[in-house]
Amino acid sequence: MKKHNTLVLMPYLPLEGLIKFDGLQIWSYQKLGNTLIKNTALKNHIDKLVGCYQLHKGNKIQNPAIVSGSKICFTNPTQLTISKIEVLKNILLFLGILENNSWSFITSDNFEVFYQRFVVGDSGLATQAGAIHHITSGGYSIDEMIFLKPECINLPLRFNPNGPIFRALEDCMVQSRSSQDKSQIIQSLNPLFNAYRNSHEHSWQSRILLIVMAFELLFGETERKNFRKNIQKYSTLGLNKLSKTYKYPIMDTRNGKVIGYEDLTLNQIWAEEFYKLRHKIIHGDTIYSDDSIFTDLVVNKVPKEPHFYIAINFFVVCLLNNLRELGYQNIEHYVINSDSSKVIFNKVISGIKDELFKIEDIGLYDAISNNIPDEQ
Repeated sequence: MKKHNTLVLMPYLPLEGLIKFDGLQIWSYQKLGNTLIKNTALKNHIDKLVGCYQLHKGNKIQNPAIVSGSKICFTNPTQLTISKIEVLKNILLFLGILENNSWSFITSDNFEVFYQRFVVGDSGLATQAGAIHHITSGGYSIDEMIFLKPECINLPLRFNPNGPIFRALEDCMVQSRSSQDKSQIIQSLNPLFNAYRNSHEHSWQSRILLIVMAFELLFGETERKNFRKNIQKYSTLGLNKLSKTYKYPIMDTRNGKVIGYEDLTLNQIWAEEFYKLRHKIIHGDTIYSDDSIFTDLVVNKVPKEPHFYIAINFFVVCLLNNLRELGYQNIEHYVINSDSSKVIFNKVISGIKDELFKIEDIGLYDAISNNIPDEQ
């Protein structure tokens, strides 16, 4: 009886080396394949499988990533292993978003996993597709099969996610069964993954609802006032200055009438407007293109930016500050600061220049304040 093995491949993820994650390893095939795969016949077979993944001009994908166990033996993955890989994908995307900049972007598409069952020396190849209705096709030869990279997937030059945030999220996954707070963090990453695809599979309305779900899982709360409260708390956690407030009209989302005024920060104003968009979508109201843009009713000079990109900024910062609140103090300390005149160190992950809701790095301020001796 032939022995089947499985290649677990992320063809569109370039790595620098090897990363360990709760019994799994993810590693660069280009840089480590010859070192980690000792069996010559096995290595030659996997070379052919990896070579099936190509660009439109016929060039092979240069640096795909392989997911394996602690031993490089390509055994068929268990359901537990597959579930770990799904969590790993979500965590890697979160770190990829943090690495985004004006010239290199990573999206969920980079972390798609392909499972290729094979028998060493057997050139036969079958494919499986479909999530709702499975379609299996066979009769292919490994020497003639080509899987073309979709044009919507960017291949960054490098990706190096192994750091304090990665380890904090790994720890949250390991402890998720015993800690509700850590489980919420891990669960919130899945709708983010589904929303952050670069393909046109999702409408912008569905992406907004997925980001809303991510926030609700992260905060463990769904009410409108709680959403504003949590956005303000976790987007400014550790910021030692009062935020400017504005008298803001609170609307009845059922009829659009003003039901009162509240003193809100600009971060809370965005949360209020984002919640209005969520309400329109889930209640089947007509969504116009302008609805997807943040339009403030008080500070008229704000730039017009899509809610989606603003929401990503807020989600990234709120999740990191949630981790800090849980004791992971060695990770980066960011806040959302809408006072653009006072932001010195900011991080741009959306590609939008001069954002209103800037991600401000206050790690330097933390270091300075920690080194100032207490007054006697």
